[in-house]
Amino acid sequence: MKRLLLCFAFAVIIGIGNVAVMDTGRLSRESFPMGFVFGTSTSAYQVEGMANKGGRGPSIWDVYVKQPGHIANNDTADVADDQYHHYKEDVDLLAKFNFDAYRFSISWSRIFPEGVGKVNWAGVAYYNRMINYLVKKGFYIPFDTVNIQEQCKK
Repeated sequence: MKRLLLCFAFAVIIGIGNVAVMDTGRLSRESFPMGFVFGTSTSAYQVEGMANKGGRGPSIWDVYVKQPGHIANNDTADVADDQYHHYKEDVDLLAKFNFDAYRFSISWSRIFPEGVGKVNWAGVAYYNRMINYLVKKGFYIPFDTVNIQEQCKK
């Protein structure tokens, strides 16, 4: 329950962004055991953008969201937050909010546009740049996941 509340508190801080003072209910880093890692996470599909560029192949999500009625306003993640181009600004924000770790997902269809076989080296280079910048900014070894269900749709 404490983790859920902590995550909610960070989401509120990030969501309202420019609040000068926030009552944390006396919750501070000192309230947690030594070595506790404060982090945040994203999903590649929700933040990367570049859905049809950079060698990325279509995923099952690309097909699903384009079917009318599945997603409010028929929105897609074709652009999303455009982390692909703005990862440095995103990491800088995470550092500003004093996070220790960032868990991100690797888009299978960005690495293997056809699902298997040929590697998209531009996609690998993107993740390498982001990981290198996270390390440069002092984050713990970045936590990453690969969504096996993000199958390619070719």
